[in-house]
Amino acid sequence: MIRIGLEESEKQSLVAKYIKEKNIQKVFIFYPEKFPLKFSGDVKIEHVEYADIIMYKYFYRLLEEIDDSVLLVFNECLRTQNRSDLTYNCAHHYCNQTEHKIVFEYFPFIEDKSDFMILLDFINKGKYKGKSFSYSFLHEENIMAKPISFIVKTLDISITDKDIKKYERKKESLFKNLGESDPDIIPRRLHLWSGDLKKSFLEAGVQYVARNKRFKMENVTTYKDIQERDYIIIDIPHRRIDFNDFLKKTGMRNICFINSGLKVDIYYVAELKAWIERLGEFYAEAGLYS
Repeated sequence: MIRIGLEESEKQSLVAKYIKEKNIQKVFIFYPEKFPLKFSGDVKIEHVEYADIIMYKYFYRLLEEIDDSVLLVFNECLRTQNRSDLTYNCAHHYCNQTEHKIVFEYFPFIEDKSDFMILLDFINKGKYKGKSFSYSFLHEENIMAKPISFIVKTLDISITDKDIKKYERKKESLFKNLGESDPDIIPRRLHLWSGDLKKSFLEAGVQYVARNKRFKMENVTTYKDIQERDYIIIDIPHRRIDFNDFLKKTGMRNICFINSGLKVDIYYVAELKAWIERLGEFYAEAGLYS
C-alpha cells in the first residue's frame, strides 16, 4: 500500500494495524536520516537508513531474511527523480521477496507526477517497469492520500536603483565567466546575492531561514537546522527536494518569502507556485482521499 501525507502517529497506527491483521513476524523500516520513523511492537523491528540499503552488510542478509512473514516499510524514501537509481534498484530486490510493503511519502512527488512511478515500483516493479505515469494506475493499487495545500505570499521590499544596476552587472559577469560550468549556477548565485539585500529589512524576534550562515544572526536559521515552526524565507534552495524537506520538517502551510523584486526572486517564487499548482492538480485528478 501507498499512503501520502500522513503524520508520524498515523503511520505508526497503520503499521501496528497491518502487523496484527497480516500476522507479520518482522518489520524492516527504511528511512533517510532526516526522517526516521519511530516504532516499537511485539514483533522484531529493524531500522535501516536509506543510504545503507546498497551496502553489502545489509543486502545479502536481508535477501535471506525477507519472506512473506516480513513487512517492508519505506518512510520518505523518495530521494531522487532518477527511477533507475542504484538505491532504488537494491530496494526492489527486497520488495520482490515479500508481498507486504507500505510506502509512506509526505508528498506524491519531488517535482511532478512522473515521480510517482518510483513509488509504484516499490509496490510492483515488474508490473510498472518501463511505463510512464497514468492516473489509472492509482486505482489499481491500495493508495490513499491526505491532500496538503499551501498559500504563498511575499513581503515586498524596495531596493535602490543602484542595487538594480549592481544586480545587472553581477548577472553579466556570471554569464561572461560561465565557461563550461552548469548554467544553473547563475540563478543560484544571483538568488544569494539578492538575499544579501534583505538583511536590513530583518526584524528582531522574527524567525527567518536562509541557505547558509552568512547573516550571522540568532534569528536566521539555515535549512539544515530548522525546527517544527514557521519561518519567513530569505532565499529558497535551488533543489526542489531540499525545499520539500523543509516543508515536511516545519509543517508550514503558509509560505512567506521576502521579495526584492529582482527577476531572480520572481523566478524562484513562480517556480514554487507552479509546483504547488501541480500538487493540487495531482490531488484533484487522483481523487485518493483518506
